[in-house]
Amino acid sequence: MSIKGSKKCVLDLVQTNSYISTINTLIKSSNAIVSEYDNWNPKSTHLKNEAELKDFLKYNFAPQLGIDIQNWWLKVKHSKASTPNWDLISTCTLNNEKGILLVEAKAHWNELENESKGKKPKSNASINSTLNHQQIGIAISQANSEINKVISNVSISRDKCYQLSNRVAHSWWLANQGIPVVLMYLGFLNCNDMNNGKNRLFTNDKNWQTCFNIHANQVGVDCIIDKWVDCGKSKFITICKSY
Repeated sequence: MSIKGSKKCVLDLVQTNSYISTINTLIKSSNAIVSEYDNWNPKSTHLKNEAELKDFLKYNFAPQLGIDIQNWWLKVKHSKASTPNWDLISTCTLNNEKGILLVEAKAHWNELENESKGKKPKSNASINSTLNHQQIGIAISQANSEINKVISNVSISRDKCYQLSNRVAHSWWLANQGIPVVLMYLGFLNCNDMNNGKNRLFTNDKNWQTCFNIHANQVGVDCIIDKWVDCGKSKFITICKSY
């Protein structure tokens, strides 16, 4: 099956000669910087698998952090249990500190509209899956409670806008461990390989910003866009950009 949509857009972007300058332009408002000495995943179509933070932290920060984030998210570890996958993860520098850039990419309106629902347990879920489902709810609720101590009206949840909620929750967790985070929602404009007559493409930045804000508003994330959230040991920011 050919790669298309936002995944193809990300792979195309990281393979351009101008990748570093492009990504730095996109994250400029956060004051974070990506250099040739940073590491990011994916690198190319030959290394195209989406990354899990547990692995990225293990190899780029500390092995224990990889274990800790998995323990925070999952009650039971088994072959079918995974932590969220990311379109793009990169190390970066923020105020002379080593940080993380997390990127969630979208290519058309339907991608966000279809993600407004929460994470539902399967009717035939195993005991382990049920325990993990409960643990994910606890993890996101913990992040939501702590974020609301700084900025009120955020309501991220396992049961609504699950992907956005888990992205913000993971950003909080990393910042709470002392790692500054830039969470970027990146809308790719005029992604014609997704123009099947049903998908509504993003035609300009305003189009994408409107779509994301409508989605983010459902769980109060619109309250923290372009705002640094202090998590004690460090902080995170959520930004929305188009390319």
